[in-house]
Amino acid sequence: MKVKEVPENTLERLVIYLKVLENLDTRGVDSISSEELARKCGINSAQLRKDLSFVGTLGTKGVGYNVKSLKFSLKKFLGRSQEWNLVLGGINSFGIFLLENKELQKEGFYFMAAFDTNEDNIGKIYNGVSVYNLDQISYVVKAIRVDIGVIVAEENPEQYLDAFLSHGIRAILNLSKVPLFPLDKNIKVENFSFSMGLTKLSYFLSK
Repeated sequence: MKVKEVPENTLERLVIYLKVLENLDTRGVDSISSEELARKCGINSAQLRKDLSFVGTLGTKGVGYNVKSLKFSLKKFLGRSQEWNLVLGGINSFGIFLLENKELQKEGFYFMAAFDTNEDNIGKIYNGVSVYNLDQISYVVKAIRVDIGVIVAEENPEQYLDAFLSHGIRAILNLSKVPLFPLDKNIKVENFSFSMGLTKLSYFLSK
């Protein structure tokens, strides 16, 4: 898998390159030099070229990179040229926001189902996505292909991780307040929360 071949820091920068290129393409920019692209991504051009060597894409000397072509190459390399099915773990205001966010669909990510343990939430529908009891996960994953699990539960997020992993979901985005770390190295969990980002900024400001 690409995740094993590419260093984590490099992978994070490749994602940034893609977002910057998508913005440039939206603005109608056709080409960009490695120096200018590197500046927009907050790195130097040597690092940029080294990172893009994983993708196998080289710029043209004196011209730079074709924005559309490089964007396409990065999307294909990062698995963004296809659609991915998501399930949500936990129903709260943040979870409902994600279910109703049509921008995710434009990016190729589609929520197919949501799970909760609170009976008051079971059976509700948000943006066409039904909420099931977590006990029904076996039925749901047999009926639809699930690629990624997203956890937002405020209480006991571990139960959603366990349920997802036990039903073959190997890629997890954890947006809960509790970092989760599976023992199986073939499982990928991305831990992220706004408080984590804000804590880094508070550290920066306190020095």
